[in-house]
Amino acid sequence: MNTTRCLVLFALGLCVSAGAGELTSRMNLTLDRIRHGGPPKFTEDFILADAKPKHERRFTEFSGDVSGRYLGALAVVAQYADRTFPELDRIATELPKLQKPDGHFGDPFSTNAVTTSDMALLWGNGRLLIGLLEYNRFKPSKQIVDCARRLGDCLVALGPRLNDPKALKEFSGDQIAVGYICWTQIIEGLVELHRATHDARYLQLAAEIAENTHRHPKQHSHGFVTALRGIVELYRATHDAKWLKKAEAEWEGILASGNLWPHGALPEVFKPMPQMQSEGCSEADWLRFNLALWAETRKPRYLENAELTLFNEFSCNQFHTGDFGHHDFSGDGLGRTAARAWWCCTFHGLRAFPDVMQTAFRAEGGALCYDLPVDGEGALTGLTLRAEADLGRQATVALSVRACDDQEHTLRIRKPAWATAVEVTLRRQPLETVAKDGVVALTRQWVNGETLMVTYKLATRLLTSPHYPGRVAFQHGPWLLGVNEETEWTFFDEPYQSNQMLVPPATNNVVLLPPATGRYTHRGPFVASAAHLALPYLPGGYPCQQQTVTLRPIAEHTNLGDTTRWQLWFKKK
Repeated sequence: MNTTRCLVLFALGLCVSAGAGELTSRMNLTLDRIRHGGPPKFTEDFILADAKPKHERRFTEFSGDVSGRYLGALAVVAQYADRTFPELDRIATELPKLQKPDGHFGDPFSTNAVTTSDMALLWGNGRLLIGLLEYNRFKPSKQIVDCARRLGDCLVALGPRLNDPKALKEFSGDQIAVGYICWTQIIEGLVELHRATHDARYLQLAAEIAENTHRHPKQHSHGFVTALRGIVELYRATHDAKWLKKAEAEWEGILASGNLWPHGALPEVFKPMPQMQSEGCSEADWLRFNLALWAETRKPRYLENAELTLFNEFSCNQFHTGDFGHHDFSGDGLGRTAARAWWCCTFHGLRAFPDVMQTAFRAEGGALCYDLPVDGEGALTGLTLRAEADLGRQATVALSVRACDDQEHTLRIRKPAWATAVEVTLRRQPLETVAKDGVVALTRQWVNGETLMVTYKLATRLLTSPHYPGRVAFQHGPWLLGVNEETEWTFFDEPYQSNQMLVPPATNNVVLLPPATGRYTHRGPFVASAAHLALPYLPGGYPCQQQTVTLRPIAEHTNLGDTTRWQLWFKKK
């Protein structure tokens, strides 16, 4: 691993240790980047430039975008982690002072036909609306609610112009960042404003916008999936089943359209586009959208898709600086092109972490369920457990008892499809469990302070995809494996595209591969050594000399150079 990157990560105290699981460490990496890192540094003037507006940095025409994302992401993390950030409170105090008389932030709206400048304004103001209200959930404030209400009133006044079929048709083309999604993404903010004020006008406008929300080619995926998350919130607020049905139908449509890639990534722009590029915001949205559908339906496919994105594209998308951004994946893997999208993805990536960790546990039927093998805390009457996951290094999760009574309680641990078994031990001794219907359950009287160890037996599977005909990929546990140029440079000897992997026979696409030990190891807090596998191959340029390569999870990209390329799909011998 590059020494400079190593020093940056370790100076921040972000090694995975017994005191913090990997996901917590990843969240802290991005949190510290936003609070203390750079370039650019997120000073008060820099953040508020788009709300003033003061056009001295990129994308200030999307007025309120950075301001709202900053406000919402830090507020949600502060509430989840029970922390306070003085700089967050200062931004929240200053923002209402910048509001225009009609309630919006930034440059004026047009007064005649809707323009692309109007769309940019709508996007930023929509991000600011939800940011204000997420801050209000953290620290209830009449000043913030009044500010959000004035902005909501401005949007209600704009509603007839934007809901007009002419505007819908005109901006449903290839405008991408200034398309109709700039209007539909406002749904979640309007629903949250209704929760804060109980004003039915905001919910009515949200429903009218939801009716106009549809996927189309060359659409900005971040904006569209943000709108879908808003429709789930509309269902939660109204209990009208048609909104949940619409959200599920659009989920099906995304999969059927071929816009979800095998490593859990959505392209920044839906097909057809000549350049396939991921966007950290889209991946965070897709992750949160699946978790929301799981919470409302308990259909396993949504949790499985969230898991796929979390352990692969979402983790891979995070740079060693803590930023999130863009990666090219138009070839047989992940390309060298990359952009740290400090103006959007870094904030949206941070915003996703609490949603993931709050999904780890749930209480159901008198039992505590541990569904997602990540850090988190769960409770029911008489029992509180805390999870610290070390899945990448040890394929384990430590469950510590934080509080309990003297009664027996049941813990139900989900056995993911990528695990052949789940074992539970206490002081290295196995505990009696009952495995049924993809769940491992144990009922016992718990002891305060004790720690149980959950071990996942990881399976290796061969994957195929219509995106990569004639090639295979390897999944070990929840991770998609690949070969990266920084640690396995000889694999990329030309013509590396003709390399042939020597794969042992598979049974039901499950193969047995030896673990990789002692080959090109590198330091870093996010090494998933439990998933390193060794595989022989025939180099395309000299197949007469068999070589061996180490397959690693693409999640380890956070430890590597920003422009390191990966091959994920291989010819099979």
